[in-house]
Amino acid sequence: MTTDKAMTPSEACDLLQRMFAVFMDPNTKQDDLAESLTPDYVQRVDGKQFDYNEFLLRHQALQGTISSGSVNFEHFATDGFSGATVHIAEAVKRNGERIRLRVIAYYQFCGNRISLVDKLTQLLDGDQEDRDLGSRTVPA
Repeated sequence: MTTDKAMTPSEACDLLQRMFAVFMDPNTKQDDLAESLTPDYVQRVDGKQFDYNEFLLRHQALQGTISSGSVNFEHFATDGFSGATVHIAEAVKRNGERIRLRVIAYYQFCGNRISLVDKLTQLLDGDQEDRDLGSRTVPA
């Protein structure tokens, strides 16, 4: 039994939007991510699993690859303890190329932070070398 209070749909959506804004900003400091993620955070993406520290390495790789990015939700659902989105992630690479990914993701929340993300990504637009952008751990 959990002692956490369920977030409202608005609170859960706001948490995800804040996390993506921080994650997609190439100037973000890694400490800024801690506001949205639990210390025992786990991310599963396209068949790979990352703990919190490995996720920080992923963020570092993304910062080395993109100059800007955004996420737009197509669908969002939550019960206050978990949630799901279908969203489009768009980014401009440092070389000027554009990338669009469709992402289907499931989230678990704990203490108004994200403790788990389990997602699948699909490259919609961009170079095939960027197919792994959702799970990349080193800059391309």
